Amino acid sequence: MNRHKVLGLLLCCLLLFAAGCEQTSIAEQEQIKSLATLQASTPSSTPTPTLTPTPIPTATTIPTLGPSPTPLPPTATPIPSPTPLPPTATPNPALTNFSLCNQTAGDAAGGRFSARVAGITATVEPAFERIVFALAVPDDSAPPHASARCLSAADYTLQSGEAAGAAYLLQIDLDDWLHDDAFSASTLTRTQTLSGTTVLKSIAYRFDPTSAAGATLAIGMDQPLPFRLQLQDKPARLILEVAKTTPIGSSSDMLSIPSKASTGPDAAMYFLQAGDIWRYADGKATNISNSPAIETALAFGLVPNKIAFCRAAPNAAVEDERAPSTLWTMQPDGSEQTEIAAEGRSCADPVFSPDGTRIAFSVDESGASPTRLSIWTVSIDGGAAQRVTPPNDEWSRFGPQWFNTTELIYAATAEDGRSTLFLRGIDTQETDIGAGLVLGNRYRALGRPLVGPDSSMIAVEGLRANTGGADLVLLDAQGTELNTIGGSYWTRPLAWNADGTLFYLNSACASDVALDYSLHARTKNGDDQTIAAGSSLGGFGDFSALASGLAYVMLAHVPAGPRGPLALDRTSTSTLWFWDVGSGERTKLTESQSAISALAP
Repeated sequence: MNRHKVLGLLLCCLLLFAAGCEQTSIAEQEQIKSLATLQASTPSSTPTPTLTPTPIPTATTIPTLGPSPTPLPPTATPIPSPTPLPPTATPNPALTNFSLCNQTAGDAAGGRFSARVAGITATVEPAFERIVFALAVPDDSAPPHASARCLSAADYTLQSGEAAGAAYLLQIDLDDWLHDDAFSASTLTRTQTLSGTTVLKSIAYRFDPTSAAGATLAIGMDQPLPFRLQLQDKPARLILEVAKTTPIGSSSDMLSIPSKASTGPDAAMYFLQAGDIWRYADGKATNISNSPAIETALAFGLVPNKIAFCRAAPNAAVEDERAPSTLWTMQPDGSEQTEIAAEGRSCADPVFSPDGTRIAFSVDESGASPTRLSIWTVSIDGGAAQRVTPPNDEWSRFGPQWFNTTELIYAATAEDGRSTLFLRGIDTQETDIGAGLVLGNRYRALGRPLVGPDSSMIAVEGLRANTGGADLVLLDAQGTELNTIGGSYWTRPLAWNADGTLFYLNSACASDVALDYSLHARTKNGDDQTIAAGSSLGGFGDFSALASGLAYVMLAHVPAGPRGPLALDRTSTSTLWFWDVGSGERTKLTESQSAISALAP
């Protein structure tokens, strides 16, 4: 259509409107654009990878608050020189505020509302497709509100119990939509096929007929696509716009892109996979526990040159962290496997003291539910284990870390939801150093502590009380807050290196389908550098700082929910990577058909 025809059509529409004639449809209004506007808003052609749905997991673990304790490396990991980050695409003005982040429209605290869906219109634009739900809202009703998120087919089925019908879905939740006469009169059918659109396939409509309010709309797609959700008034309209191309592809995840061939780390690493302990050295992974029993936790102690681990019976389920287990040690080659403590019902979280003479670990003494853990220590040569925390109080204690050869810090939770950090001092007295963070409305809980190499600083996640997500909080040994790193959805501490540099991971926003991340290195003097960035449909497991770089675990699938915290689906395929930060070389060391669930240098 040339410029004269476009102007003529515009003039005609204006004359019709002035004469009181019927107005053009939403589709016709939105597509009346000049040639220059169309050219400016049309993105350049970009090949889009074909993405397949993730299989439904057979077992999903509860997300862990914070990382598992990581033994300190012997020497400093060099801070990488600035690595070229993936190029940022020139933003398309037509896709402003489009993202894969979970989104809300309207006031989520506005209460229940009445509305009738009077019509549904789908239109196609150069950069996106749009669905408009026309709403008739009574004058005495609260304003409508909605939320939207993108889900894989597996996660949608897991949460809804229904078949997805597409590889991905955009789910719009209207939790406060009253089931009144207006609701019943809405022009919605259980499944509606969309015509004229290419990326939006169909709309599935469901609600619980036994509830007084709530409904869900699910729009099928072949791939996860950025979207924008809006509510407009006068006339009332719920508008969903979905981009035609995805930012997720083979080049979007920097930490899963090998840079060059690499010889791998210069020291051995140990990891848990499918209930066994594996050793990676000299370019190959070897099963060193080599037992029908199930190993559930591990730590490596450089000074005694030993591995500590928790072992359950052969018939225990790999995902059952509460299975009866005892504490063992062995040599780095898997020899001399020796049980050294059998306290309570099970053990977890082993960690060596700095001088390598003792092991601290968590013990479930009763097997009751909810679990109530205590902290114990034992000599690496065996002998009587000692409880170092008070018995029979309201706290469950876990995640011990050594400050020095006599002092420990650990996390604690209570049945009423309280959370804190305790420090056990030289005088064996327990001091609550986390209470100041969880008083008031700032943080609802704290994660596992991660102690720096000289014990001058503690990194811990602070789970926000009101807005969701988590900050990274830095404390001294007395619990005084030194610094807080936030500004994103979730900030997760990963590992310290020997010179006091802290590696941490930022998740840009809450998203149920993709992790938009940046990896940071923060030096002891506070200098902060972004060393990697990317977007992934999977997630990250453990990280460990080695003498020559960073080792990390990538997970193909993580439990349903917003990406950010350390969360483990034990059925997920996983890969172990090594990044030589001095040379910049990244290489995949080994791949597993199940999750690599712990990592130790």
